[in-house]
Amino acid sequence: MTMSRVTVPRWQSCAIAGLGRILRMCLSLMSSAGAAMPSISPSRSRSASPQRRRKQACQYCSKRKMKCDLREPKCTNCEEQGKDCIPAERRLRARPTHGRIEELEREVERLQAELRRTQGIPSAPSISPTQLDMTRSVDASGPTSGAVSIAPMDPTLWHRGRVDHGPTSALFEDDGGHLETRYVIDGLGSEASEGELREKATAQCAAERHLEVMNLAAGKLDFDGVPADLAMHLLALHWNRQHFAFLISYRPLFMRDMACQGPYFSKLLLNAIFFSVSKFSDRPEVYDDPLDQKTAGSRFMRRVKELLGAALDQSSIPTIQAMLLLSSSLFAIGHQSAAWLYSGIAIRMIFDLGLNYDSSNQTSLLPEEIEIRRRVVWASYISDKIISLYQGRSVSFEQDRLHVPPRFLDRYEEQELWTPFAFPGIHRYPGAPARAISTFTALCRLSLIMERIITDIYADRGPLHRPAQHLRCLTESLDRWKQEMPAEIAFDPTSDGPVPPPHVLSLHSVYYTLVTLLHRPFVEGGMHAISPELVPISWARCESAAKGATDILTRYRQTFTLARAPYLISYTTYVAATIHARMVSQRGPGSESARLLAVCLEGLRENSATNPGVSKMYNTINRVMDRLGVRLEGSEIDSEAYQMVNDELDLTAIIRSFGAEHPLGSNDLIQDMSNGFDQSPLDNLYGFLGFTG
Repeated sequence: MTMSRVTVPRWQSCAIAGLGRILRMCLSLMSSAGAAMPSISPSRSRSASPQRRRKQACQYCSKRKMKCDLREPKCTNCEEQGKDCIPAERRLRARPTHGRIEELEREVERLQAELRRTQGIPSAPSISPTQLDMTRSVDASGPTSGAVSIAPMDPTLWHRGRVDHGPTSALFEDDGGHLETRYVIDGLGSEASEGELREKATAQCAAERHLEVMNLAAGKLDFDGVPADLAMHLLALHWNRQHFAFLISYRPLFMRDMACQGPYFSKLLLNAIFFSVSKFSDRPEVYDDPLDQKTAGSRFMRRVKELLGAALDQSSIPTIQAMLLLSSSLFAIGHQSAAWLYSGIAIRMIFDLGLNYDSSNQTSLLPEEIEIRRRVVWASYISDKIISLYQGRSVSFEQDRLHVPPRFLDRYEEQELWTPFAFPGIHRYPGAPARAISTFTALCRLSLIMERIITDIYADRGPLHRPAQHLRCLTESLDRWKQEMPAEIAFDPTSDGPVPPPHVLSLHSVYYTLVTLLHRPFVEGGMHAISPELVPISWARCESAAKGATDILTRYRQTFTLARAPYLISYTTYVAATIHARMVSQRGPGSESARLLAVCLEGLRENSATNPGVSKMYNTINRVMDRLGVRLEGSEIDSEAYQMVNDELDLTAIIRSFGAEHPLGSNDLIQDMSNGFDQSPLDNLYGFLGFTG
């Protein structure tokens, strides 16, 4: 028998939703009423752990509305952030009376009777076509066995993790920090651990990779008018190199929804990807003028601007991803203002959607949907810190607004074999595991330290209170990060071991750069070098870090070439060169420092062909060399010159090379520093592009 389709009026759908809320309230109240009974629930016994756990979330997790794993003496979040793990005060709530429960039960019965009377259909609630459209079909998601159920969602809230309303807003909801992760499996109410979800997300990614080929063969992929051959070429370039930088894009959902116009694909994001990787392509059709590198991807940027207006009307995850990709790419070609604005749009949309809160407590989200939210918010957080370094502006996405743990579910790209497809002419590299998740997780943790360096050392224009203590704490954080690095991504550039993929090398370069960023202000003669005894220690760390970064650069260049290296590699090279130039002025053109400086200059020159914005860094180093009287032409390395130690260096001359006029330890220098003296050097590290604010 064929059943007729029943159309449910909107007000009845609202009534059904209200009924559902009342039912959930009743269940919550009844469970609270029975809490005093000495029973043990099956789910609680299954999730029991031999580890000692407390009953209440800690203050740190509660304040940031993060899931606390209740471990003692420290939960995982507090241990990762180096915080004191103090239990939060538990707010006691009045236990509902039996009379109140009976009253709610009568109200539920009344609403059910009213619905049956007005609908004239069986009491089981119907599902509207809109709700049906928001669920995934069996064909799209694969077998339903073991799949995570999806509750019907309002289409306008599809991307929303948690709407971010502050305490002054009428829409603010204070849950007291009592967030618990629940993942509903098979609709039966059983719970899945994060480990089980990790397996599901990884398996789903593998399945989507197979579907990519099938959808391409079936002609289902929407390339927005770009020929399929060119589109797949550009996407392959993106997945091979740019994608691994910050994991901004998420391949499984992007490629899946490209075939069905799902919510995680947009033509704006597609064209942003095409624009970002065009400069790495040798296809003439991506250039307006094949003889002009600056015209790479111009056709896709014009399309981006056509689509951008409508995309800004409502926040969405694909728009955030597009803004982050455009911001990174525009910096590399010298369009700093546009890059800053696009980054700001992405951050505002994240706050608008509430993605800066962990979405793992939402049972309506699939594991891969939790994954894309975590990746996007951390990619935005990292990008914000790097842009702050480039432009010398305060961070826009502060750690206090970040409530998402740096833990990721999809591990497919961890063991995936990476080969240098995006680096033409590199045939001798045998390939290596991508280690994308380990690298990205380590970069997330490093970016937290990066924010502290920016805000504590650079962004604060007043005198730094207790500078030695700040220096010690931040140095310990960097050293601990290095010591705790997973073995699979650890790398010694001076060894003869295999070279990891480029994004792993970039991670190590960023570490060495942060060491220099932390210690150089204590040598410059600026407002932070109040303690003269710190100068020789900090300069030794700067010299060691500069050599480490240059050793990484050398292995990178030998293995992959720098022609298509990311802009970030050039920045780390620039920072190292500012130290080498001053060492050459002390040790002469025949020193090891001269060789390292020459490597940095050649690296900047080589990378500027692809990234025109690198030319500014190259020119700045040459001006510093002119000012210091440094010449490299025709020099030969003198191994004995490299054996000099800091005690033999003229540290006062090094301080003056940054712009300070007073000798080390003089009363005038200390007085200027205590007054907040800040004479910016020619080669700024923070804000080298000349922006402030």
